[in-house]
Amino acid sequence: MKDSSLYKLGGFASIIVGISYVVTGITTVLLPPNLTGVPNAQSPFMYFEANRGLLMTNYWAFTIGAIFALAMIPAVSATVQHLGEGWVRWTASLATLGFAVAILDNYWAIVETPARAAIYASGTEAIRSALSIPGEPQVLDVQGWLANGGVGVWVLVIGLLALRGKVFPKGLAYLWIFGAFAYFMALAASVVSDLNLSGVVIAVSGIGAVLAPIGYGWMGIHLWRLEN
Repeated sequence: MKDSSLYKLGGFASIIVGISYVVTGITTVLLPPNLTGVPNAQSPFMYFEANRGLLMTNYWAFTIGAIFALAMIPAVSATVQHLGEGWVRWTASLATLGFAVAILDNYWAIVETPARAAIYASGTEAIRSALSIPGEPQVLDVQGWLANGGVGVWVLVIGLLALRGKVFPKGLAYLWIFGAFAYFMALAASVVSDLNLSGVVIAVSGIGAVLAPIGYGWMGIHLWRLEN
């Protein structure tokens, strides 16, 4: 039997992760398209003051959500680990790495974006040119192989094992399986730039952005209700 505090903490954390996805989704939609297109987004330093509130809210939401995800992962993994311990341990490590890198990337953005935006605003043409290169070379996980790929594999394994072992409500298990493919589509869109123009990718990514808060929130409630 697992200590119920593991599930209660994980459940609370999962709900926070779901809320963070709501906030990041809203701020991403409200930001100008030239700041959110992957992998050729324009540098946020160029447009920081006009979008300060949205950018900083987006960075903080990603950071806080990823921090709480580190408490969610062990609890969710514990519910299905008896069904495939090797797969669960390995993919949980990938997901932990993915969220940890997301924390570092977004903390970097919180600290460095305002500072570099100020340098851009008062800098010479040479400095401005250096700070306005398209893309986001300052982040560690540029294409999202860890944040989308690593987390997606873990989500898929959890969903499949839960469905096989009937340890989650069936709807929740299917939601996690579908969510995994939404993560994979987001990764594909960042790796293959032409896919950003695909209606299928846009549709699946949009649905995933809506269902992620539901999936993590429902998981939080499920974990909170588990007893010894």
